[in-house]
Amino acid sequence: MQNNKVSVFIPNSFLAETKDLKLKTSKVGLIGRALALFEVDEVVVYKDLSIPDSEQTEDGDFIAEILNYMDTPQYLRKKAIPIKPELRHVGILPPLRVPHHPVGQPELGDYRQGYTVKRNKKGTFVDIGMDKLAFCKEQLTVNKIFSFKITKFAKEVIVTPDEPDDIYWGFKTLSTNKGLKNSLKLVNPDFVVETTKYADTIDTIFDELKTKVESSNHIAIVFGGPYSSISENVESSKWETIKLNTIPNQGTETVRTEEAVISTLAIFNIL
Repeated sequence: MQNNKVSVFIPNSFLAETKDLKLKTSKVGLIGRALALFEVDEVVVYKDLSIPDSEQTEDGDFIAEILNYMDTPQYLRKKAIPIKPELRHVGILPPLRVPHHPVGQPELGDYRQGYTVKRNKKGTFVDIGMDKLAFCKEQLTVNKIFSFKITKFAKEVIVTPDEPDDIYWGFKTLSTNKGLKNSLKLVNPDFVVETTKYADTIDTIFDELKTKVESSNHIAIVFGGPYSSISENVESSKWETIKLNTIPNQGTETVRTEEAVISTLAIFNIL
């Protein structure tokens, strides 16, 4: 999207109106596609304090699991993600087709995400989607996904921990089980955008917003749940805050969270 770091905040109540697991999976899939399409760096699932706990905590974990599954390269999913009943509909999820989801065989100099399988005194064996394991000459935590660069491609494939800084490399997912303000403190943005229909419309403050975006290093874009707008006061001396209506003159009575995410990120892509 831009050089700024962008974090998107989704409430754990996002799926509160949906009981069918397949439909829940599909709705989260729309969010995941939007995050990748507009190169979002991080998605944070926060606790919606306006509604009772119970089912929403479980939904929050489910949202995070589906988003993490989507961001994980296909060749690592069987090893990195355990089979769970709640993941039985992941086959309907749209592929992200992002740079860290390559479809061909790796080559020298390529960047790949890899899953650390085992290690010895010399280093760590890594699955990067080949018939044989690659080797990293560093001691890394086992059963984790890291990014690597292929530095030797011969009888033995050698990889080094590294990540490209000039191409989009996917989004991180964080489920906090904390309220919005406390969740914001965890990622520490310098500019927070609250999306709500009870605010100035984007067309009336576009120039002001553009200036704020250009001067910010880390932008947090916050979305409310299906039953209400953002219920918490998130103002803080640690960041600047603005309330924004990104869908002026909406033709429907309500805007679904996934619709708001797509509409809002499209505007920030222009900014």
